[in-house]
Amino acid sequence: MRNGWKRGAQGAAAFAMLALLPRCGGAVDARDEVQDGALKAVAQAALPTICQPRTYLDPRTVVAEHDGAVRNDQPNLNMSSQSTLYVDAAPTRYQSYLRFHLEGEGGELVQARLRLYAKQGTNTGLSFHPVTGGVWESTLTWNNRPMEGPAIATVSSVANDAWLTAEVKGAASDRETLSVGVFPLGDDGAEFSSREASNVSRRPQLDTVFRYDWCTYRGSSTPSQSWAKTLGGAARENAAALFNLPDGTGFVLGGRYSDGPAQAGGAALPGPSGFLVARFNTAAQHQWSRAYGVGQQVSMEAMTVTPLGNVLVVGTYLGSPDFGTGALPYIDPNTAGAGDGMFVLKLSPTGNPVWAHGFRAEKRPGWAEGAVYPTIAVPTAVATDANGSVIVAGHFKGYMDLGGGDIYAGPMSESRDDSTQSLFLAKFDYDGGHQWSQAFYTVDEYTEANALATDAAGNILMGGRSNNATLATPGMRVGTAFVARFTSSGAPVWGYGLKGGAIGRIRGLAALPDGGVAFAGGFNGTFTFQGQTYSSHDDTHDVRPDDGVFGTLTASGGEGWVRVLTTYPSGDVAEQVAVDGAGNLVVKGRVSAYTLDLGGGELGTPGLPRGGALRFVASFSPTGTHRWSRMLGTQVSNAFMAVLPDGSTRLAFTFEGSTPVGATTFVSSGQTDMGLIQFTP
Repeated sequence: MRNGWKRGAQGAAAFAMLALLPRCGGAVDARDEVQDGALKAVAQAALPTICQPRTYLDPRTVVAEHDGAVRNDQPNLNMSSQSTLYVDAAPTRYQSYLRFHLEGEGGELVQARLRLYAKQGTNTGLSFHPVTGGVWESTLTWNNRPMEGPAIATVSSVANDAWLTAEVKGAASDRETLSVGVFPLGDDGAEFSSREASNVSRRPQLDTVFRYDWCTYRGSSTPSQSWAKTLGGAARENAAALFNLPDGTGFVLGGRYSDGPAQAGGAALPGPSGFLVARFNTAAQHQWSRAYGVGQQVSMEAMTVTPLGNVLVVGTYLGSPDFGTGALPYIDPNTAGAGDGMFVLKLSPTGNPVWAHGFRAEKRPGWAEGAVYPTIAVPTAVATDANGSVIVAGHFKGYMDLGGGDIYAGPMSESRDDSTQSLFLAKFDYDGGHQWSQAFYTVDEYTEANALATDAAGNILMGGRSNNATLATPGMRVGTAFVARFTSSGAPVWGYGLKGGAIGRIRGLAALPDGGVAFAGGFNGTFTFQGQTYSSHDDTHDVRPDDGVFGTLTASGGEGWVRVLTTYPSGDVAEQVAVDGAGNLVVKGRVSAYTLDLGGGELGTPGLPRGGALRFVASFSPTGTHRWSRMLGTQVSNAFMAVLPDGSTRLAFTFEGSTPVGATTFVSSGQTDMGLIQFTP
């Protein structure tokens, strides 16, 4: 099925993408055989020079899905439930059969090594044959056994209590199935553990290696990679934010961790859990890293860096955590999920806590006279300006005082049933003093502020999901994807929502040099932009946006250009957008496809190893023309992007296992780790 990467505004041409549903893989067992010289030769990629190729060898071990032995003297006997596979020539002839489901959809099978555990070996040898037809398991007998082909491998002998290994790649009948028969070459019989064996580790196995030739980059320039770095310790570390230092001396990474001490490039950070901030120079050399909220009920939700290199963190908490400046106001831990408090934290350029504030929200419903109930206050985005101010957006229910008196989420937020949440936007000075705060009523329980940015003049840009008339064009339906501009004092300038019947969510914003704004997010349904209609692949969902969208708006909130990404079945989103010094856009996102064409040619390959979403980062000119696009792979999660003025792109991401990104294969320490990488334009 063909799916479209649609380009709008001024009649630009449409691009195409082939999308298939990924399959999740099985257990991975990277044995020494993968390093054999034969496989090294196989790994030489043969892709066109118009892309940057990478060959990936994907080793997996699968167990037999069917097996059984048959005997000629009892031609109707089924032996498939026995724990032993028999092979013998005389006086009774025994033959055994095995079938495996191959788990490398789309790749090229370059190795398939059958491994059988010999309980009793043989001195007269065995032969291995591809087999077709017949029946399996409970109905397998000598009379209806599969039909064999010519031998594809032989062994002259097999030791007792040892593993037999034979290359049987020729027994693969298609991309999904490998069926093999094991026959005697003499009258010294052999016995092997079957898939019914009580010792699971001795059941029949097939060690496979699939080859994937990826096109990882498309563009007019020669791409390169500046550096790559793995960060990880005993804990489960997850990347949560990445920001360049405004003075160009490096960058700051934010992360979360659990299940033990964490590692972010320096000394181990104490466990069992918390969030971390780490600073690196331009070559990704560690400068410092610190942990906060260790062992407490805290969660980092967003982070940014001020012009002077201070770090601002917002998140939620329970209890009364102390980040180093005093305990926050107590929030009852028993209200988890229903009454989380929010914190705002400022760190110095060396990671020392400067100040921290904690806030709570509460319901005061009229239907319960005098009653007060704790409720949620969740900061979801934070930004700063030239003065180092702290600008926070999020959602809450009931009433909340951020320092300037109560703001109110509206009567629907205090409803007995199906209560809704409303957005808030607030500004604090560099010392944490309240400047202003305001709320935006909605009637949508899924309303959120997901993106926040400022421009050179200090104007504030907010994006997310809401039908509030201040944030989106009046009359928009519930769940509209919106972008809104405010002055530095919080006065609304304009609000824009996707026009039509679509719902959606704006996840990323960036100010453009001409005063406009770049946006990125997702949508579901149908909307119009510059007079052209765009529809999602599947418009049956009314909560989760299914397809990606990004583009630009003018300084006055008018429509610039837009791109829409729709693949089968769903799950596409443009997650983040940034702007380089020349006004080019860099977009990061993911699609539910094997291959992806963002305008410069196909990335990926049909059939991605181990399934998952295909993540990408791509650059477009100020008018929307494709400049370059890069595939990040399918095993990367929680990716965050920071773009330099020259267009170089830094990425922080979460990964587990062996994960190829760019020219580097990242290997985790066992649980999830964090990866860092920088690409030049």
